[in-house]
Amino acid sequence: MGELELKVELSDSDMKRLGGKSHYDELAMGRIPIKKLRTVYFDTPKHDLHAAGFSLSLRRHNGRWLQSVKGDQHVGGKSTAIELEDPVDTGKPDPARITDKKIKRAVQAAVKGVSLHPVFETILKQTTRKIKSQGELVVRNESVRSGQSGLLAAELEVKAGSAEHLLLGVEKLLGAHELKLAGHSKAERSYRVAVGKTKAARPEKARLAHITRQCACAEAFSAIFESATRQIVVNRQAVLQTDDPEGAHQMRIGLRRLRSALRALHPLVDGGSLRGFERSARDVGRCVGMLRDADVLITGIQAPMEQVASDKRGFGELRGALARDQQAKRDEVRTALRGPTWARLELYLALSPQTLEESHELDKPVTKHARRVLQKAWRKPAKLGRNLDRLDDEHRHEMRKALKELRYQTEFFAPLFKRRDTHDFIEQLKSLQDVFGYINDARMAPRLVEVEIEHQAGVAAARAASYALGRFEAEAAHVWCGVDKLWKELKRSPRFWT
Repeated sequence: MGELELKVELSDSDMKRLGGKSHYDELAMGRIPIKKLRTVYFDTPKHDLHAAGFSLSLRRHNGRWLQSVKGDQHVGGKSTAIELEDPVDTGKPDPARITDKKIKRAVQAAVKGVSLHPVFETILKQTTRKIKSQGELVVRNESVRSGQSGLLAAELEVKAGSAEHLLLGVEKLLGAHELKLAGHSKAERSYRVAVGKTKAARPEKARLAHITRQCACAEAFSAIFESATRQIVVNRQAVLQTDDPEGAHQMRIGLRRLRSALRALHPLVDGGSLRGFERSARDVGRCVGMLRDADVLITGIQAPMEQVASDKRGFGELRGALARDQQAKRDEVRTALRGPTWARLELYLALSPQTLEESHELDKPVTKHARRVLQKAWRKPAKLGRNLDRLDDEHRHEMRKALKELRYQTEFFAPLFKRRDTHDFIEQLKSLQDVFGYINDARMAPRLVEVEIEHQAGVAAARAASYALGRFEAEAAHVWCGVDKLWKELKRSPRFWT
C-alpha cells in the first residue's frame, strides 16, 4: 500500500495533550526523533502556479537544495498525492529541472515564462513517533512567515500495513476530542495564511458519482463515498458560516446518501470500522435533522400558511417564537459540528474509502452487485404499496424512508444502466417523495403549537398556530389523494435492473 496521510489541525491545547506520553501507552512505541524543516514557496506575482493547482518549493537537505512540486490532490483530510523532488544547483527555483515531463509541461504552461519569486516560507518543528498500527504520528508546529500567526497541524502517515488499523487507532487517539481535519494541503493552508485567500461557504447539491460497468465494487463505492463526502463536508461549512437553510437540508441529504451507500455495501463488507462509520453518520444525521426540522417549520409550514391566511393577527408573534427556536437549534448543531461527534465521522470519511481497497470481496464487478442492491431496495416499498390507501402515519413514514433509499441507490448505480430507464424511474420516485414529504411535514406541524407554548408567544400566536396547523393538515389530506396514481405509474415502470 502506498503512503497514506491524515492531516489534523490542532490548537495549542491539542499540541500539549499530544505531547504527553500517557496518551500513547497503548498505541505508540519507539524513540521520538525531533527535527526542524525550513521550506520556501515560490510563485508568480499573480500566483499562477497556485491557481493551476501546483505548489513549488525549495528546502535545504544534507547540504544541497531540493526542489519539490506537488499537485493539489488533497481532499477531506486525506492525501495520496505524489511529491516530485529534484535537486537544483542554487536556492533559486528551476522548473526545467523537473524530471516528470508531464508535470514539467504543466508547470511551465502555468508560469508562462514569468519569473518566480518567494511567496512565503514555513518553519516547522517536527516530532515523529512510531505507532503500533505500522504508521507514524508526525506532530508539526508550523509557522508561516508573512506577518501572520502560525499554523498548527498533525499528520498521521501509514507507509505500509492496514488502513483500517490506522482508522481504528486514530479514532482511539483523537476521536474523543474536538479536532478539525485539514481540508486542504499544507501548501494551500499556508497560501491562505500568507496571502489571505478565503472562499465563502455556499450550500451545494449532490454531484454524480462517476462509475462505469468496468468498475469493480471497490472503485465504484469509493466514487460513491467521495460524492456523499463532498456534499456533507461542503454543506457543513455552509451550516457553520451562514444561516441559509439550504445548508442543513443538503447536509442531511448527504448523510442519508452516505448511509444508503453503507447499507448497499453491507452484503460485501461487515467489519468493525464499517459499523462504526454507520453509527457516526447516524449520530450526525440526527443532530443536523433538528435544525432542518426547525427550518421547515418556518419555510415549509408557517410562512405558506401565513401567506394564505385572511387574518394575519398573531403570525408575527408565532414567527418570532419559531425564529428563536430555530436559532437555539442552530447554535446547538454548530457546537456539535465542531465537537467529537463530528470529529469521529470525519475520521471515517477521510479513511474509510482506503479500507475498501483492502477487501478482496470488493474486487468483483459492480453491476451484478448493483442489481441485487436495487432489487432488495424495491422490496419494501413494493410491500407497503400493496395497501397504500390503508397505511397509518407510522407506515407512511416507513414508505417515505424506503422510497428515499430506493432513489439514492438508483442514482448511485444509474450510470450502469440505460439513461432513459433510470431517468424516468428517478423522476417518478421524486414525485412520490414530494407527496410523502408533505405528509411527513404534516406529522411535524403540531410542533408549531409546542414552540408557541415553550416560548410563551401569547394568545394571538396560539390562535395563529392552531389555524396554520389545521389548514396544513387539510392541504396534506388533499395532496394525499394523488398518491395512488403516482404509485401505480411507478409500479408499471420496468424494473430496469432485472
